[in-house]
Amino acid sequence: MKQSRFIVAALSMSCITTLSSCFKEEPLNAECDIEQAYIHADNKILLNLLFTNPSDTLVNVQSDQTNIEFTMRPFAALTKQAPIFRLTPGATISPESGSLQDFSKGPVTYTVTSEDKQWSRTYQVSIKKGQTTMPNEIEFEFEDAYLDKGYYNWRENWNGKKLDIWATGNSGFKMSNSSSKPEEYPTVMIENGHRGKGVQLTTRRTSKIADMVHKPIAAGNLFIGQFDATDALRDAMKATKFGHPFSFSAKPAKLEGWYKYQAGEKFTDKNMKELDRHDYGTIYAVLYENIDEKGNAVLLYGDNVQTSKQIVALALVGETHDDNGKVAIGNTPEWHHFSVDFEYEKAIDPIKLKNGGYSLTIVSSSSSDGANFLGAEHSTLWIDSFKLICK
Repeated sequence: MKQSRFIVAALSMSCITTLSSCFKEEPLNAECDIEQAYIHADNKILLNLLFTNPSDTLVNVQSDQTNIEFTMRPFAALTKQAPIFRLTPGATISPESGSLQDFSKGPVTYTVTSEDKQWSRTYQVSIKKGQTTMPNEIEFEFEDAYLDKGYYNWRENWNGKKLDIWATGNSGFKMSNSSSKPEEYPTVMIENGHRGKGVQLTTRRTSKIADMVHKPIAAGNLFIGQFDATDALRDAMKATKFGHPFSFSAKPAKLEGWYKYQAGEKFTDKNMKELDRHDYGTIYAVLYENIDEKGNAVLLYGDNVQTSKQIVALALVGETHDDNGKVAIGNTPEWHHFSVDFEYEKAIDPIKLKNGGYSLTIVSSSSSDGANFLGAEHSTLWIDSFKLICK
């Protein structure tokens, strides 16, 4: 009996030692990112005093983003604000999360250090006053393209300021095709647009790495919103975050612009199996309520950008329908002008319209079902000279 007890005790100590060894060998986290930043308001009265829109209190920080900006009301005091940060597990931040800082003199620099203390990253956090006001007519000429991280990006000159309101999936494509040249990405700048420079959207083959997660193609896209490359392989639908809150003096009424389109030859599924389908391009605009009935901030994603109950109006471009029955763009060899009305599903609240309670996105893609990784390699949509008209 004593011998059996000794054996049990010895085995128990062995298991504990083994488990302890396992725990000790667990590596410390090397990530040093800010995932979210927000400014807390104790109650809704204070919230409304500081912010035009509740969604302005929260910033979802993209993996390649190092500048974080909040927007507060024009009369808000910037000398004592205390942003709170959600970090990657184990990371620390200096100055401390939730500590009072003076933002009246410009951005405040924050440094995030990884749990293993081997890595650090700096962020510039700023607070601006006011909101992005949409004029009654605005043209998007796509002339201000620039290279960053090896691929093209676009920004708008908005009342004398450069705004990065446009996003693409180029950063996701880079994850699996890092050696590609700028002109080999899905979304690129072209010199010969309809008028001046334009944008070329092409459905590209990705790589064997992406094949493993059934994402063999990447449709060229350009949209108002944000793209988070960290979600591109894990949850691609959540990688595309559509829309930006604007202050409107009149409701969006019409979307105009120019395009031409050429579909690729072989339409394939997520396993690169050829299907008896044709590819189509897509251009559309969505106006939606960015706060739900519970007061929560709302973003639209790849899986609900045309179906969410938050949608107020849609403007769909195209003279045909794709194989799913959606309005789409077929082969169009020459530059073609379009002009489509916004179709309203709900009444507009004029106060919310003025105060940034609605977000707008304009979306273009070389494959209408590209969000599901269905399409034809080499399908190409060229776009230029968009105009939004509000009445």
